[in-house]
This record gives sequence, C-alpha cells and structure tokens, in this order.
Amino acid sequence: MRFVRRLAARHADTRSERPVVIACLGDSVTHGVFDLFVEPTGDYVPHFLPEQCYPARLGRKLNEMCPGAAVTVLNAGISGDSSAGGLERLERDVLSFQPDLVLVNFGLNDSMNPDPDAGVAAYEKNMTEIFRRILGSGAEAMLVTPNFMCSYVPAIVVGDKLRGVAEAAAKVQNDGILTRYVEAAREAAKKLNVPVADAYRRWEQMRDMGVDTTALLSNGINHPTVEMHDLFVEEIIRKAFEA
Repeated sequence: MRFVRRLAARHADTRSERPVVIACLGDSVTHGVFDLFVEPTGDYVPHFLPEQCYPARLGRKLNEMCPGAAVTVLNAGISGDSSAGGLERLERDVLSFQPDLVLVNFGLNDSMNPDPDAGVAAYEKNMTEIFRRILGSGAEAMLVTPNFMCSYVPAIVVGDKLRGVAEAAAKVQNDGILTRYVEAAREAAKKLNVPVADAYRRWEQMRDMGVDTTALLSNGINHPTVEMHDLFVEEIIRKAFEA
C-alpha cells in the first residue's frame, strides 16, 4: 500500500514527507464505547475509553514500529452511527483532513434494520459509495469488518431495555443477518479493489473453536473488550503490510 511506503519514507527521513494521517470512520466500537447505561429517563449513556479503542491502539503500535513517522490516527467514529451516517459526514469528518488511509468499520447498527433484505441492499450501496469517494479523494481505503454481537443474553446485561437490545442483537447474530451484512461489505470492497482487514473472520474462527464469543463483549451485547480491540489492530497491520 502507498500508505506503508509513506510510513517507511517518513520514518527514514522526517523531512521527506508530510505527516502520515490515518482516519477511522465507524460506529461506537471505533468511537471507543465499552459499556452502555440507561438513565431513569430511558436515555442511553455510553461509557467511553478513547485511549483503549483500536484507533488509539493502532496509533501507538505504528509509532512503536516507525517512531520517526509520528503517525496521526484520527478517530471519526460516532456512537450509534451507521453506514448512511458515515457517508453523510465523510467529507466533514474524514476527507477534509486529507488522510493517507481511511479505515471503514460499519455494520453493527445497520444490521438491526427490521427489514434485512432492504437493509443489506442499502448498506452495500452506502459502503460502495464511501469507498468510491475515499478513493476519488486520492486516499487509500480499507474495510475493517466488525466484531460479533452476543449470541445469548448474558447475566451482565441488566434492565428490561438493555436486555431487549441484547435479545434483538442475539437474533441478528444467530440468524446470520450480521454475516449477510459483512458479506455485502466484502463485496463492496471487492468491486473497488479495497483491501479487507477481516476481524469478523477471526471471530468466526473463535466461534468454530468453541470459544464463548459473547464473553468477549464488554457490555455483553456488541462492544468488544479492551483486549479484543487488539484483534482489529492485528488485522489492519497484517493487511496493510501484506506483500
């Protein structure tokens, strides 16, 4: 990837290249939400740990590998967002910063659409357009596939409202609906030659090995634990540095 060549060049000679910028476009997982609470009013209150999510961890890892490059990772995640919202704010939140590489991670909120067929079609269209606009700006794009959601409602999920969300998420996961969205994202990426950091496939492998993947969610519904954010980083770096 051009991004890797620029990274190496700036690390070797800091005056030779402008600063390297990566932008991460996504939802609450990208944003750094690890837990979710419900106020007496019924409003959701997210618990943020921005230094523990994968954009921050990616920045630290790349700067360990190439300290001279002094990489900047822009977190353009928004809790509760979907591919439609990402497309709408792409110019303002991402392309205006002239990034070298844009990581795109949507699907969890999109997949909760009560009409899976229409939802998948709209999602693939949005993701294709996001990739098209990123590439048209001169930046490189990479699809980051999402993590699993819960497959059952664990005991850590308390309160009728959150348990209802968990039940809906488990149905989407167990019925293969989220998998359909991931496959649509992969297809959108394939059409435009966009590389894929396939975190979802890693979660599938863990499930197939008998791992309780729901236990790897910090809120018991859809937000991976701090440690599981490293899986995103591993997949992004592996794909970026792939020969």
